[in-house]
Amino acid sequence: MSYHEKGYNRVDRIVTTLLDGRTVAKGVTVHNCLGTPIYITVTIPNLNFIEEILNVQVHSSDVDYGCPIVGTKNISGNALGITICSLHDGVTATIEVIAIGV
Repeated sequence: MSYHEKGYNRVDRIVTTLLDGRTVAKGVTVHNCLGTPIYITVTIPNLNFIEEILNVQVHSSDVDYGCPIVGTKNISGNALGITICSLHDGVTATIEVIAIGV
């Protein structure tokens, strides 16, 4: 079984620690879409404070969803709230966020 098939890529974890003491970490959440747009909060438990969002990935159980549109982003402590559009109803979406912080 490959790394991705085992699901290791879908867990909260520290990606790396920089020389200046800051940490790059990943937070993952799963959300069942009941309508569009959806507002999702992703918490990155390995950080106390998010300085900057490096990447947002949206994975879907629907193979025909197209490219989701990530709208507004709101950072509060170690949580990121984002609005995602263009997903179908009844779709399970996995959102991965990579951020840098302390």
